Amino acid sequence: MAATVTLSAPSLTVVPGETGSCELAVTNTGRLVDQFGLGLVGTTGEWVTVEPTSMNLMPGTTGTATVRFAPPKSAVAPAGRHEFGIKVRSREDPEDSVVTEGAVEVAPYREIAAELVLGKRRASRRAKFRLAVDNLGNAETVVTIGLRDPEDDLRLGTAHPVITTAPGTATVVKLTAAPHRRFWRGQSKMLPFEVVASPAEGAEPVTTTGVVQQEQLMPKWLLPALAAAVVLVVAAIGAWYALLKPAVQSVATEQSRQQVAQAESAAAKASTEASKAGAAATVAQQAAGVTSPSASEPTSPALTPSAPAKSPGPSSTPGQPKASAKPSGPAKTPAPAPAPLSFRIATQAKAVTNGSFQPFTYAAPAGRTIRISDLVLQNPRGDTGILRVLIGSNVVLETGLANFRDLDYHYLEALTAAPGQPVGVSVNCTAPGAGFDHCTPSVSFSGQLA
Repeated sequence: MAATVTLSAPSLTVVPGETGSCELAVTNTGRLVDQFGLGLVGTTGEWVTVEPTSMNLMPGTTGTATVRFAPPKSAVAPAGRHEFGIKVRSREDPEDSVVTEGAVEVAPYREIAAELVLGKRRASRRAKFRLAVDNLGNAETVVTIGLRDPEDDLRLGTAHPVITTAPGTATVVKLTAAPHRRFWRGQSKMLPFEVVASPAEGAEPVTTTGVVQQEQLMPKWLLPALAAAVVLVVAAIGAWYALLKPAVQSVATEQSRQQVAQAESAAAKASTEASKAGAAATVAQQAAGVTSPSASEPTSPALTPSAPAKSPGPSSTPGQPKASAKPSGPAKTPAPAPAPLSFRIATQAKAVTNGSFQPFTYAAPAGRTIRISDLVLQNPRGDTGILRVLIGSNVVLETGLANFRDLDYHYLEALTAAPGQPVGVSVNCTAPGAGFDHCTPSVSFSGQLA
């Protein structure tokens, strides 16, 4: 191609939120009037532009275009070196083109936001909170989590006092707050505290507040339940003494009388039989000519027949263990090992004006627990409204659709859905994207099936 292309500044540095530029010179070295088209090549985003995109040049003349860089204060333009190229193509010689390359260094920009998810909790012993830290800058940022209680009413703690956040992502940190002094009965107490998220460098600390509504240790239903139980016990004792005990005593007396009568009848019958046997013995002796012994002579004691010997049980050899007759129990089936799990809940929510939410759910196989460590929220059409992520009936995340197109959440401690507890996404669609009548955000989940 009959043209030469040069950049006035092959390398430059730009601060996010500001604009930088360099000049591109194109010289027509041919013999004909030609039109040259200019276009970007490479991985740079919409924040790099070329103006104008075409120029007409006489032979031997030079035209100038401006390459402008305007990185925003967000993760769209990550901090670091970005290489780009400008492609120049001739209308007279479309099969040939010239590409000149350059690089722009985007300076780091750090900004964070912090928010307590459901900042008010009710508890009698210990309350659990979740702090969402959003990295709104374009560089990785180390954040220190500080907990403050001006009145020293709470014992505050977190397992992750220092976290590292990637640009354009949100990190969730679990916090605990336990009252120093507890009470068995009384009115609820409001115990406020502060959470300070302090970046290591280049950004202002962010402070958010939370409240623990301390409740009494004794459940409110316990005293009425105890009173009702005492009343039932007293009524049962009264019914026993008034109705059941006399009836039981009369039945026992009648049964004992019947048993005594039966015993006396059996004794009388045995005495009669003994007299008959004695008379028969006397007659037999007289018939045999045997003189019965006188009352003065002692009689020989009667021989009592010995009890039959018990047959010995099964023989056993000394030293050998006896076989146990107890059957062995069924072998236990080992629990299945945790398995990786990924699923996506896509929504098709109609636009509403009454603030209602449309639910979309996912349920794990029976008897399995879901542990969620990563969320990816997507809103490609730019819908507006509110999106909620729920485990059962508990809202674990709520955000506006207008706040994101792609948003990642990484949990240092996994969210847990118990067996039979569904994972769901609810959408309040107020305005679908241009040209559509439905809001179509989606949430991708990653974790384990335990």
